[in-house]
Amino acid sequence: MTVPRPVPRSNTFAEDNPYALERVRVLRVYQLTELEKLFLFRFEDPTIAENWKFKPGQFVQLTIPGIGEVPISVCSSPMRQGFFELCIRKAGRVTTAVHKLKPGDTVLVRGPYGNGFPVDKWEGMDLLLIAAGLGTAPLRSVFLYAMDNRWKYGNITFINTARYGKDLLFYKELEAMKDIAEAENVKIIQSVTRDPDWPGPKGRPQNFIVEANTNPKNTAVAICGPPRMYKDVFEALINYGYRPENIYVTLERMMKCGIGKCGHCNVGTSTSWKYVCKDGPVFTYFDIVSTPGMLD
Repeated sequence: MTVPRPVPRSNTFAEDNPYALERVRVLRVYQLTELEKLFLFRFEDPTIAENWKFKPGQFVQLTIPGIGEVPISVCSSPMRQGFFELCIRKAGRVTTAVHKLKPGDTVLVRGPYGNGFPVDKWEGMDLLLIAAGLGTAPLRSVFLYAMDNRWKYGNITFINTARYGKDLLFYKELEAMKDIAEAENVKIIQSVTRDPDWPGPKGRPQNFIVEANTNPKNTAVAICGPPRMYKDVFEALINYGYRPENIYVTLERMMKCGIGKCGHCNVGTSTSWKYVCKDGPVFTYFDIVSTPGMLD
């Protein structure tokens, strides 16, 4: 599948245009689960490839002309210049078309958008990453960035969960990293909640917080998963002594345009009003508990 070239970005207006598109080529496609694929993209324009940057937690809009666009969190490390990866679930018209892409095909992207995780602020702290289902994808970006900059952070624990073993995203990758990771004070826990035949750990993510190798008083926590998990995870974290001001959540389920124009992702009331795409998708614990509708 090949798409037309985007409008050239040769003037100041185009450079400042949030709708400006760039062409990227598919380099590799990996089948991660029955529904998810991992795509490796490279920018066609070498100048864009050299200068394009993002923070863990930010997202792009992936566009297929004539079909539509979809917001997807980048799941690779920002240290990988000129390349980026997207984990995409086959769930609708656009993502079904994306799943038909093969190496060599080109599509369009715009972004990155959103605020991302404050990884610079976290330097010197332990890291606890808690993911469920597709929420593993954006937290993989945080994890890989921390591994690429291992000397900047303390101990790290990554809790990766899914309903069934076959649905654990990046299971093989994380298992392959375990031996080296443990030598670097990095702990990886992968569990399922509904798979009776799973030979490994079983239980919801909050059940494994007690096993983390992190110091609750000096740990940055990043969480991503279905809304129903957050209340129990928050409660467990606070009970174990993790500081609320160091707890962060990334949300992207309600996003549409990416720049706050369509209003699709508006949540809250007159006293606390947020756009998930502009004010997020990364929010603090206090944002979550003070903004009605954010986890509905």
